[in-house]
Amino acid sequence: MQNTYHFKELVPIALRSIPYILQSHLCKGYLALEKIHAQRPHLPDEIWQYCVSVIREGEPKVSGLMIEELLDVDAFIDPTSGRNFGPDWILSRGLMPLSYWAMRKKYHEIGFPALLQTYLEKALDHPIYLGHEISILAAYWLFYEDVLSTDNAPENTDFFIQRFTEFITTTFDGRNDDVFEHPEIDTPLAESEILKEALTNPGFFGHNVLAFVWSQRIKAIMSPEQYVSSLYNLTVMNRWQTDAKPPTLVTPCEEEWSDETLEKRLLPFFLEGPTNIHQITLADALLWAWEHFPEHRQLCAANILCFTRGARPQ
Repeated sequence: MQNTYHFKELVPIALRSIPYILQSHLCKGYLALEKIHAQRPHLPDEIWQYCVSVIREGEPKVSGLMIEELLDVDAFIDPTSGRNFGPDWILSRGLMPLSYWAMRKKYHEIGFPALLQTYLEKALDHPIYLGHEISILAAYWLFYEDVLSTDNAPENTDFFIQRFTEFITTTFDGRNDDVFEHPEIDTPLAESEILKEALTNPGFFGHNVLAFVWSQRIKAIMSPEQYVSSLYNLTVMNRWQTDAKPPTLVTPCEEEWSDETLEKRLLPFFLEGPTNIHQITLADALLWAWEHFPEHRQLCAANILCFTRGARPQ
């Protein structure tokens, strides 16, 4: 990830932001904002001021750690049976607030790379609506590698593990676990074709695009088998139909945008679009697609126009 730490003062804010719908997007949003600034630092000040305000104000904040008085307890043992209710048992049931304790235990036992691989396997088992199981999971890995690896404040790691716990318990305990009905897929498409389908059927605030881009960003930590599974899941997401209704598709812009036109269009995208953290994460993803898959630039342009007008394709 490109990160010049231009917005480093937002790191504690992101780590204290908690979800109020499904999962917190603020660690992901912080990374996306740094990525945009690293590529295009000359964008107007109004964009940076607006994005900072979204991160500062977009989600509820906590001032301290959850169940701090229990975090250093050695074990939780049932006095009747003598059974030790360990971290794996607690996490497998999504028990809150003890999952904060359990995840911290697992982190200290096996480290975050091994912990993430455990949940990567779960994420690749099947796609879930909106694709947060891969996009936000990837963001947590990159936040850990890119931000915490250079951070000397132990409390930031504790806050990070608590936000990761909230993501895991919400994502993998079944409450958001819709299995998609979709057309038969014999062979996963090539990366460029999957992105084309995602840009054509981006879904709510471009989540199909977000899932593709963030899965690409953790390609290096996937085995070949895991990566094939990710491509299959992304294809399923692109072709799934909500309530068996055909999706509203985005058509490429007839006009071929220059870089200057792209940057000019980003100002209304942020300031005139629906206020949401996904403005930041989607702009970052579309800029990534613009640079890495130039054959799809007219679709990237169409998505910028589409999500300036609303949160869904019209």
